Amino acid sequence: MAGAMLILLSACATPPEVKQLSTAQIQYFDTAIQAVATQSEALVLASTKIQKQAEERIAKREADSNAQLVKLLSDSNKGDSTDERKSLAEKVLTASKSSAKSAADARAKLQQDLDAIKAKSEELGRYIATMKDVQIALDAYIQSEKAGEKIVSSVLGQPSVSHLIDKVQKTIPNVTGAANDLKLLLSGLGG
Repeated sequence: MAGAMLILLSACATPPEVKQLSTAQIQYFDTAIQAVATQSEALVLASTKIQKQAEERIAKREADSNAQLVKLLSDSNKGDSTDERKSLAEKVLTASKSSAKSAADARAKLQQDLDAIKAKSEELGRYIATMKDVQIALDAYIQSEKAGEKIVSSVLGQPSVSHLIDKVQKTIPNVTGAANDLKLLLSGLGG
């Protein structure tokens, strides 16, 4: 009877290879977290550069528009009546205000896109960190259920495994579209 119990217990025990695999998985998540952080920094730097180039294009268009308005105004001063000059001056003023508003709107959109890129990058980092927490919990449960419960509550700050699962379930929908969102944001900056 004791021999049958020992065989049964040894059959239920987690093989050492699985424990090693679980530990390796945690190291993988550490590396992935570092890679995502580095990639996020590079993405934000590239986005900032693209934003600066776009702002330079906006400033050039604005300067060109203003130069055209000044030329138009100076050409109109050659022989036109006072009423015609006044009408033209009003048109030039309206066009100048419109150009300034377009430039301000474009700059605001660029800043909004850059902020969104930063937020999406941070979101991806949080997702990887959450997945690492899940792996730590799994690793602890592989060692023993009691150790798993202790890790979930004291180290991960979750009241139970189900709360950790809920956290993952809530995170997944937010992350699934992050790569596409980032592509769209970057293409918007480049245009």
